[in-house]
Amino acid sequence: MNKRPDRRQVLKGATAACAALLLPGKTESAVPGLRIAGQDAEIQVAPVSAHTARLTILLTSALEDGRTMAVAGDGSLVETSWGAPIVKLRIPGRARTAKMGNLIVKVTSDPVAFTMETLKGARLQHLSVHKDTGVVSFSTGDSPLLGLGEGGPQFDRRGSTDRMRSGQGGFQLRTHGGRVPIPWLIGTAGWAMFIHQPFGTFDFTGAEFFLSLRANPRRSWPNTRV
Repeated sequence: MNKRPDRRQVLKGATAACAALLLPGKTESAVPGLRIAGQDAEIQVAPVSAHTARLTILLTSALEDGRTMAVAGDGSLVETSWGAPIVKLRIPGRARTAKMGNLIVKVTSDPVAFTMETLKGARLQHLSVHKDTGVVSFSTGDSPLLGLGEGGPQFDRRGSTDRMRSGQGGFQLRTHGGRVPIPWLIGTAGWAMFIHQPFGTFDFTGAEFFLSLRANPRRSWPNTRV
């Protein structure tokens, strides 16, 4: 005949079961977070207006509690605070689609990419971020590119490389003028983009007309308005 467990044994068993439920599982089973250029990151997308969206990639690895690192202001934008983001992604392989005014914004985290479309499905722009280097690329299309501030090759920026440095070169002064860089790019096909930070090199020399901005991995990635 089996001996019935006493009250103390029952309580010990219940305590052990509760502890097993409360204790975290092995770290190997945890879902790895999104990483860009070797650092933990979070994708955020927020509406600015009916025709403008704010795309941000924030670093999370700099803070132990997993909070995102705020984008530091440099005075280039009048607004210093923005509404809550509609899209947030921290896990690779996730995707989201959101309507923001007259835009449809599609976001994926593996690969890290943003696609902006009209309400009728026409593509306006597609941006991608290389997960290992942090380089941001997007198609410049087959129409002239304007913007990037005073000076430099006039007027179409395609075919040039711009390191976004202020000043003037004596050998180009007559044709290029003084350079006052502004990361404000206007595509005459119907889109525009302002890259708040960080500064980098714009390269329009590729055969497929791709623009790349090499981000500093120690700072937040482009806080871009499209």
